[in-house]
Amino acid sequence: MREGFFIVFEGPDGSGKSTQADLLYRSLSRDGYPCVITEEPGGTSEGIKIREILLNPALTLCPRAELFLFLADRTEHVCRVIQPALQQGKIVICSRYYYSTLVYQGMARKIADMEFLEQMNLYAVDNIQPDVVFYLDVSPEQGLSKALDKSGGDRIEREGVDFQHLVRQGYIELASRHKDTFVVVNEGSIEEISNRIYGITKRRLMND
Repeated sequence: MREGFFIVFEGPDGSGKSTQADLLYRSLSRDGYPCVITEEPGGTSEGIKIREILLNPALTLCPRAELFLFLADRTEHVCRVIQPALQQGKIVICSRYYYSTLVYQGMARKIADMEFLEQMNLYAVDNIQPDVVFYLDVSPEQGLSKALDKSGGDRIEREGVDFQHLVRQGYIELASRHKDTFVVVNEGSIEEISNRIYGITKRRLMND
């Protein structure tokens, strides 16, 4: 039986997922909760190597190869990090999960039928689904600008702003379909967003 509590951060590139995940991890750890913070792709030693391939701007990948690399990373991640931590009763805080594949490879790239993608991802994660997903909604122009400023952009960030608009539309559609799980977090200061996420998380933990 699964225990613990699973929190996922989703959003377009440059939306602040890693920053908010880290702030929530620090706040909950300060409160005495046993927490694990992780990310996709690259949440395992094997995943780091997969991430290097996926995000290397010097490489050109077949769309289906891109899809299967993300799935391989995710399977290892769930098996080695997420599932064991949840079974130990810990709070797992993860930046990106299978919703990213549904949006980027499904809704934006249209690599495969959405139902097929959902089935593949649920198989990859052994049907482990988050208790809450914080979707950080930012304008594609703003998010992409932040992402490119950091390192010049990875392979996917270099797809450009039109692609990021498709990504945002995909996330908004997912959020409307999964209202019980998704919490849409609109733009604000880092502190304002962090406080809102912390408050929602604490309420959900107390009601779990």
